[in-house]
Amino acid sequence: MATNTVSQVVPSPAEDAAALLKAFQGWGTDEQAVIAILARRDATQRKQITLTYEQMYNESLLQRLQSELSGDFERAMCHWILDPDERQAVMANAAMKCIQEEYPVIIEIAGTNSPAELIQVKKAYHVLYKCSLEEDVAACTTGNLRSLLLALVSTYRYDGNDVNMGLAKSEAKIVHEAVRNGTIDHEELIRIVGTRSKAQLKATFSCFKDEHSSSITKALLHATDSTCYLRALRTTVRCIADANKYFAKVLRNATREAGTDEDTLTRVVVMHAEKDMEGISDAFQKRSSVTLEQVIAKETSGDYRSFLMALLGS
Repeated sequence: MATNTVSQVVPSPAEDAAALLKAFQGWGTDEQAVIAILARRDATQRKQITLTYEQMYNESLLQRLQSELSGDFERAMCHWILDPDERQAVMANAAMKCIQEEYPVIIEIAGTNSPAELIQVKKAYHVLYKCSLEEDVAACTTGNLRSLLLALVSTYRYDGNDVNMGLAKSEAKIVHEAVRNGTIDHEELIRIVGTRSKAQLKATFSCFKDEHSSSITKALLHATDSTCYLRALRTTVRCIADANKYFAKVLRNATREAGTDEDTLTRVVVMHAEKDMEGISDAFQKRSSVTLEQVIAKETSGDYRSFLMALLGS
């Protein structure tokens, strides 16, 4: 898609809707035709196609895709055609069902969106589930994990680049005191990562490393408490400190030779194909010495592989 500039004239929504219907008809679905259309349209175009398809044929495009496709390809495509805010809301809600394992989904949504974007995701969540994202986070978690995730999804961070270096140094000291001797002052850590701007936090993380020759995430590894909360806290720090590097590591872990984690692979590629995948791909290649496209081509197959490759611009 989405990382490539399409030079040819894009068909109208009605033409794309008609082409999709043709791909669904006959003895079997023409999956490559579906990919050629939907993987090469941006979010606005996909929304128009979805609305036009329903108007022309009196059926939901999403439901038709669910009935025509299958497996990882079906799940990836059905997430892809959703509005980006709605897609993140759907993924957040799915994560609630196993939040002890799926907390990275909430952290990624809170940590990579701007404050204005996060509000739009939360509005979409309201519409879809008739409750707030905060309500479900609170209901599905307990203790410090609840406090951390609620802080992340509730805050409206300053989104500028201004940094107070005096504050960064003082809060780096607070963080050091909070994690020293293997014990954790949870309240102070949550306050800092849950309220400060991303630019301010990056400055604090940098000051910590300069002063103590170790990253905050490594310092947290020495904590005597090995709860899900601490894993979530380390995930939060990594995601905010360098999102491209963080997602490159998530993708490497999802494509290990021991077995591909298709759900994680789908989540990262589909959520970031139109946003910041170029930076993630560069970070992946720098860390892995192979391209993301090469790894996906090796570790996936069939229409699912074709679709992911199309989203990456191949």
